[in-house]
Amino acid sequence: MAHRCGYQSLRWPDSRSSPRPKLPILEPSDAAAFGHARDLGNAFQLTNFLRDINEDLDRGRMYVPQEDLRRFGVDLTTRTCTSQFIELMKFEIDRCRAMYASADLGIAMLPARSARCIRAARTLYSRILERIEAQNYDVFARRASVPTWQKAIVVGRLVVPFGG
Repeated sequence: MAHRCGYQSLRWPDSRSSPRPKLPILEPSDAAAFGHARDLGNAFQLTNFLRDINEDLDRGRMYVPQEDLRRFGVDLTTRTCTSQFIELMKFEIDRCRAMYASADLGIAMLPARSARCIRAARTLYSRILERIEAQNYDVFARRASVPTWQKAIVVGRLVVPFGG
């Protein structure tokens, strides 16, 4: 996950036993940004888990935290959008949004050029959560996705610099 959060792990070809250094690739201006970057990576990952519940079940995988499934009394293998499942999804989406809010603090610490790209990714991933909510949390009926035209608008507004 570090590669999504501003650090890239590399294996040095001449030494299999040497530690893998983490190299900053987005050049944050403040070391405090790294905790926020971790939160962003975790939010991206949890967003993917929520969006992909149905496909992951097809592959024999479950990534939603087991303790949360127990807490809400949810059995994903039934693939039904029960009231307990909806409450679980609301809980997980709130968790994601808290991590995205933390990530926003870290994004503000990045150079403008890096921040624009990361902010676009953060915005698009957050929109996946909105799409899940819009389909009443039923990720079994269809996969929540952001339409291409919305992606183009976000990238156009946040990544392509206008007037300077």
